[in-house]
Amino acid sequence: MQRLALAVAVLLVFPTAAAAHAAEPVAVCGHTTAQPTLAQGATGTAVAEAQCELNLATKASRYTPIGADGSFGAATDARVRVFQRCAAVSVDGRIGPNTWAALNSWAARPRKCATQGTADTAQAAVCGLSTARPTLQRGATGTDVEELQCRLNLAMEPGHYPPLTVDGDFGDGTRNRVIQFQHCVNASADGVAGPTTWAKVADWSGRNTYCTPPKPAGHPIDGVDTAKYQHPGGAPINWGAVKASGVEFATVKATRGLNTTDDYLATDLPAARNAGLAVGPYHFYTGTAAGTGGAQADRFIAAVRATGYTGKRAGDLPPVFDLEWKDDGSGGCPPYVTVADAKAWLDKVQAAFGRTPIIYTQKSFLDACLGGTTALSAYPMQLADYRQSVTQPALPAGSKTWLMWQYTDAAIPDGIPAPATGDVFNGTQADLDRLANR
Repeated sequence: MQRLALAVAVLLVFPTAAAAHAAEPVAVCGHTTAQPTLAQGATGTAVAEAQCELNLATKASRYTPIGADGSFGAATDARVRVFQRCAAVSVDGRIGPNTWAALNSWAARPRKCATQGTADTAQAAVCGLSTARPTLQRGATGTDVEELQCRLNLAMEPGHYPPLTVDGDFGDGTRNRVIQFQHCVNASADGVAGPTTWAKVADWSGRNTYCTPPKPAGHPIDGVDTAKYQHPGGAPINWGAVKASGVEFATVKATRGLNTTDDYLATDLPAARNAGLAVGPYHFYTGTAAGTGGAQADRFIAAVRATGYTGKRAGDLPPVFDLEWKDDGSGGCPPYVTVADAKAWLDKVQAAFGRTPIIYTQKSFLDACLGGTTALSAYPMQLADYRQSVTQPALPAGSKTWLMWQYTDAAIPDGIPAPATGDVFNGTQADLDRLANR
C-alpha cells in the first residue's frame, strides 16, 4: 500500500517547571525578536508575536486560536493565563521573561496541556502577518509565505507534522507541507497554494481542531495500515494508544517483492495484536519479473510465521495481498503482472494459513493492468478510494461488495508518529471479531 513518507515525527514532551528554555528560538511567528514585558493595554508587533505564539502553543490542547491583532485585551489575558498554567510558570496574565521563554519553546514544539480547551468562535487573524492571499509556490518569498507557513502549522497536528520554520522562504519543506495539507482536505495535491488551498488552510487554522479527512458515513469501525513510513526516525508506534484512540483493526506491512521484509514487521504485528487490535500482515506484490508470485508468497509466509502469526489465533485477520501500481513514483502497472501470477501468491498463502486472503487493490488498477478481470472477484476486497464524493469505493468488475475501504492517506490516530492510511470496516464489531477469530 502506498504510504506518504514526507511526514517526520515530533516528540510531544510534557514539560516540567524546571524545563530549560535558554536555547529556544524567538520570533517563532516572524513578527519581531523584541520580547518586552507585556500586559493588558499593550499594542504592537510584540503583542502580535505573543498572540500568534499563544495560538501555536495552545492549539494542541484544542484551544481555539485567539485573534492576533496586536492588541492585548481580555481574550489575550485569558489565554496567557491558560498557557502559564500549562507551562507551570507564574499565573499573572503578564508576558515577562519566564513566560516568553516558555512560550518560545511551546510555540516551536507544541505540546499538550493537562486541561483541554473547548470550541469557540473561529478567528480570522490567527497569525497576523498578512491578509493577502496570492498564489504561492516553490521559490516565493516574503511575508505572505510567512503567513502561509504559520497557518499550516496551525492547521496540521504537530505530533504527526512537525511545525515549519516561519522564515518566508517557500522551499521544499513548505511545498511538501502544502501537499500534505492538500491530501488532508482532498484538494488537488500540486504543492501550490492557490485560492482553494488558501481558503481551506484559513478555515482549519482558525478552528480548535486539526485537519482530519472526513470519515465515510455509516461505517464506525476504524482501521489503519502501517509500514516503516509510520516510524519516522525510528520512532515506535504506541499500539495501546492507537487502540485507545478508537482504532479496531490494522494491516501491517510484512514483505515486498522477493527480497524485502519491512523493518518493523517483527515488532508491529505482535504489538498490535497484543494491544487488542484485529491485525493482519500484508505483502506488496512487485511483478518485476515473470512468474514470481509463488516465490513472493514463500518469502511472505516465512516472514510472518517468524512473528508467531498463524492466521488462526484470536486477533489474527487473514493475510492481505497488496496488488497495485508500482511504488517507484511512476504509478504504472507492474511490468509482469498477470492474473495467473496473482493467483499463484493467493493459492500458496491460502494453503499455508487456511485463510482466504484479502486483496488490497483499486478498480482502476484492475481495469488498467489486468483488463478488468473478474477472476479475483470472489476474494474479500480492501479497496482504496480517496474520493469524498462517494458513499462506497468503486467496485472492481464482478465484485458485489467490499470488506475494508481505505479512504485516506492522512489519518492521524494517537500513537502513530506519522500520518497513516485510514480504513473503515464494512460490517459490525461482531463481523470483525468473527473475521479475527474472536
